[in-house]
Parts: sequence; structure tokens; C-alpha cells
Amino acid sequence: MEPINHHRVIHHEGEAVMNVCGCGRLHFTYGPITLHFEREEFVAFAGQVGRLAVQVQQMVDGRGPVLLPRPSNMSCH
Repeated sequence: MEPINHHRVIHHEGEAVMNVCGCGRLHFTYGPITLHFEREEFVAFAGQVGRLAVQVQQMVDGRGPVLLPRPSNMSCH
């Protein structure tokens, strides 16, 4: 008997894979990291990432946003 596949791939491009779980949650995998979302959560997350991508491109183009101090609870590496 074959195992039941409870996930359906809805998008796969390079390291990015989006699955819909049998429970209805979205599983977004990028390389070794998988994030689990409700649909509304993913839409909000994707919107934030899109806005950040625009800011990064603006910085590359020399017209970046004002840099804010990093919160004390955030560390790099």
C-alpha cells in the first residue's frame, strides 16, 4: 500500500517550495527552512517580504531608506 500524500505542491521554483497541507495550512520551504502559515498569515508575510525587497533594491540603487538603529534584542550572526 502506498503512503498517503497529505501535501500538495502548488509552487516550486529553485529552493522555494509551497505546499498545501491536508489541514489547509501552507508550508513554505526555502532551502533548509520551512515556515507554516494560515493563508492570511502567508499573505501578510509575503507582502512584508515584497516591501523589504523594494527597500533592498533602493539601497543598491543608492536611494535607500533612512537606516534605523537595530533593536537591542536583535543580533547579527
